Amino acid sequence: MKYKVNWAGGDGVFAVPDAAADFLKLANGKAVKVLLYILKNKLSEIDLSAVGEAVGASPDDVEDALSYWQQVGIIFPDGSEPAEIHSPKTVKPNTLTVQSESNPAKLEHERSIKKLSAGEIADRLSESESLKILLDTASSTLGRLLNHTEQQTLIWLHDYYNIAPDILIMIISFAKQINKASIGYIEKTAVNWHEKGITTHEQASAEIICLQNYFSLEGQVAAKLKLKRAFTTSESKYIKDWAAKNISIDLIVYAYEKMIDTIGELKFSYMNKILLSWYEKGINTVKEAQEDNSQKVQKAAKSVKDSGNHSYDLDRIMEHAMNNSPKIKKN
Repeated sequence: MKYKVNWAGGDGVFAVPDAAADFLKLANGKAVKVLLYILKNKLSEIDLSAVGEAVGASPDDVEDALSYWQQVGIIFPDGSEPAEIHSPKTVKPNTLTVQSESNPAKLEHERSIKKLSAGEIADRLSESESLKILLDTASSTLGRLLNHTEQQTLIWLHDYYNIAPDILIMIISFAKQINKASIGYIEKTAVNWHEKGITTHEQASAEIICLQNYFSLEGQVAAKLKLKRAFTTSESKYIKDWAAKNISIDLIVYAYEKMIDTIGELKFSYMNKILLSWYEKGINTVKEAQEDNSQKVQKAAKSVKDSGNHSYDLDRIMEHAMNNSPKIKKN
């Protein structure tokens, strides 16, 4: 069967880079939708929530999609250089953030478990009091009735990953607290906790404290550095590591200033090296960092001064060399 494109179906057309089409095979559906939305609307500043709402994806899915298209060189942050575009044949799918599902059998098995009809959900709730409490508490925490997708996802997380209802409730409460109460974020966090082996209240509480520090620090970094864009995946990982190490925002700002003085641009990997060097020395405040820097300057100055104080008389050596020509032995 042949098909034709209805070019009269809108106000016009928009361009898609050839390279983007070449990488469709490695991209999942959400990544494709995010790219098309960005290209159609000619977006330069990306609001993760707004884009996610427009294409039916979570903010985290949008961020992963942006990371994927950035890695393959289709988009890049303003003020930086784009990544080199390689042939899709030379790119290994498992090196990319977003990719096509590589195990169809496993994926289909997961989907078959996750897809529950309304009747099946009712049967599960009548069989399990703990599941009924989970869904009722989730609804109360979010302040609304759960839709069908949310109900089946929570049951799936409980049944497939064996995540206890109280742990799921802790995740939902935290997601609500940080205004990320989408089922996509809740599912992603729950799976991540499962992979980390978080199964007890103590482990969950410790993880939540780390996440709270991270989200608080992320907002402060964005404000202090006056960033008007979303953090990339790698930048978020750096900030998460700083939060886990309890590195203060003041010390981060000081590292930022040192970086700008040295290389003249924002580069999180460079700033991370500065902060890690201080962390390894036990430096926790700006004053301690300034003192450490002052000591480095003093050592450098002393080294230069010492290099001019030779233990030999250079003038006498030069005089000796000029007045004593070497004798050439004749055969």
